[in-house]
Amino acid sequence: MGMNKIILNCKEIYKSYYIDEKESSRLEVLKGIDFEISEEEIVTIVGASGSGKSTLLHILGGLDNPTSGKVFWHDKDISLFNDETVAKRRSENIGFIFQFHHLLPEFTSIENVMIPLMIAGVNKTDARTRAVELLSKVGMLPREEHKPTELSGGEQQRVAVARALANQPKLVLADEPTGNLDSASGEQLHELLLELNKTEKQSFVIVTHNDRFAKRSDRNFVMTDGKLLQI
Repeated sequence: MGMNKIILNCKEIYKSYYIDEKESSRLEVLKGIDFEISEEEIVTIVGASGSGKSTLLHILGGLDNPTSGKVFWHDKDISLFNDETVAKRRSENIGFIFQFHHLLPEFTSIENVMIPLMIAGVNKTDARTRAVELLSKVGMLPREEHKPTELSGGEQQRVAVARALANQPKLVLADEPTGNLDSASGEQLHELLLELNKTEKQSFVIVTHNDRFAKRSDRNFVMTDGKLLQI
């Protein structure tokens, strides 16, 4: 992986929250995180609940700002961008998969995948073509006209994966993507992510509690006491 181009890195990331108005009640979640990810790399982060893994993902994806430190996308400091530019770069470069799939309940599988494409300005015909391709990749094409309530948890999460890949992001951030699935569905989703990493040539940062899956990644980190340590 060493020869591949770095697409995102962060330097000295700190994040703290005030529990109330008193400065003494500040909660330090992240304490000086240095992290980078290269093209086509798959990285996993493990650690106890509440250790700051989700907070780090949100900062990497531009959904939250660090208290101090810098995040660089392709060597560009995102703190220098306005909100509109950050949102645009996020929609073009980064896909998100959450523990809760967040599919829009009133839309079918294929419509859920088409929506981010159409928001990005892709016409309806091309958006449908891309959505069909992705649903086929994740094994959900036979369920393209089903709404989320008509799908199992594993099926809903597969649609969410297809949606995350819609705009061909360079980086996919996944926060406990199998957290709400039974073990068999979780294993299937892990295999799918590993396969997509190879076929789509996208980078993945995946927060997981599954040590077996973590060991199959290119690099595995543990979040402990606000620090990120490679294991």
